[in-house]
Amino acid sequence: MTDLAMSRRAVTRALATLSVASVPTMAVTAPLLASMPVAADAREWNAAMTHYRKTVADGETFERERLEPHFEAARTRFGDDRPKRGAPDWPEYRDWCVSSGFDAAMDQWQIVGEAVGDAQTTLLAMPAPDLAALRWKLEHTFEADGDIALWCEEIALSIRSDFLRLLAGEA
Repeated sequence: MTDLAMSRRAVTRALATLSVASVPTMAVTAPLLASMPVAADAREWNAAMTHYRKTVADGETFERERLEPHFEAARTRFGDDRPKRGAPDWPEYRDWCVSSGFDAAMDQWQIVGEAVGDAQTTLLAMPAPDLAALRWKLEHTFEADGDIALWCEEIALSIRSDFLRLLAGEA
């Protein structure tokens, strides 16, 4: 197991067991966060959230209007199990992917997915202006099974800073 995986698990456990009562104590004992900017601008958050929602909506539209028709055409022509590399009909399938625009649509889908991921990561890394924003960040950090979906040190420190700043006032 890598050090990164170990630190992910440690932070996951720490976030899960963090109680509101411990937040003021942590604030006193967390000098590394004292040098981090904690100001949270609701206007900046709202603008980033608007951008994120637009990229998600654009992705859903692209999938519905451009990708699904290609997948349906591939199913119609090649069946549910499209040809695999080395199969006798592989060259026909590859030619179809290029000529039909399927490859181009998949390349564009990659770009759309990266835009959604970038917008989400921007929100996760910026300071949450309120508890609703912190909740959104937590909901978008963890998968349904509890695994961490997006991860980097900047996001972990941002969420920790949010906890210290926002939950201390709730105690």
